[in-house]
Amino acid sequence: MVVDEVTVGPLQENCYIVGDETTGEGIVIDPGDEAGRIVARVRRLRLKVGKIVNTHAHVDHIAAAQAVKEELGAKLYLHPAEQIHLPGLLEYALMFGLSDARMPTVDIALHDGDEIPFGSRRILVTNTPGHTPGHCVLRIGDDLFCGDLIFAGSIGRTDLPGGDYEAMVDSLETTILTLPDETRLHPGHGESTTVAVERRLNPFLRGLSAKPRPAAGH
Repeated sequence: MVVDEVTVGPLQENCYIVGDETTGEGIVIDPGDEAGRIVARVRRLRLKVGKIVNTHAHVDHIAAAQAVKEELGAKLYLHPAEQIHLPGLLEYALMFGLSDARMPTVDIALHDGDEIPFGSRRILVTNTPGHTPGHCVLRIGDDLFCGDLIFAGSIGRTDLPGGDYEAMVDSLETTILTLPDETRLHPGHGESTTVAVERRLNPFLRGLSAKPRPAAGH
């Protein structure tokens, strides 16, 4: 599997292009800005992208989604609870200096427990509220695309509208800490890491423990 990271925009957000080498199919995760760079990278990798999947709808993660989906002919996936962030998207984009902001049209709703076909693979969707109500992480094999749930040595903010610290702790305990140590974590900002490293070194995980997650449901 190809995992290509494109760090975009003034807030240095990580957009990921993931490719299935067997079929040549790809997905784009969190196109936050600089649509031209993202599309150029997809074409350089010679991938056919039919899906754009967003972990959440903060402006630095979704501002370029409409431009990318139109250029690639892809469908945009987003959790319904993230719609609350879209009305102010253009205003926030101007505030933060994002260059490619357009109001996105969501094609397909993400839900906890969804399995999205992707070439010869599948994307497992888990709703992880805390940073935002509809925040989701996306697991493909041993790779977890975390959005702003967890970073190398830190976790996502919960002081923004829709944030909830108790929900964040629950998401960390039922999702991150239940994963195998070798799971690679690809965050929305900063460098990638692993569950083993974060379990050992992340100060925000101290005192937390893995606990079973309730059965997924729509």
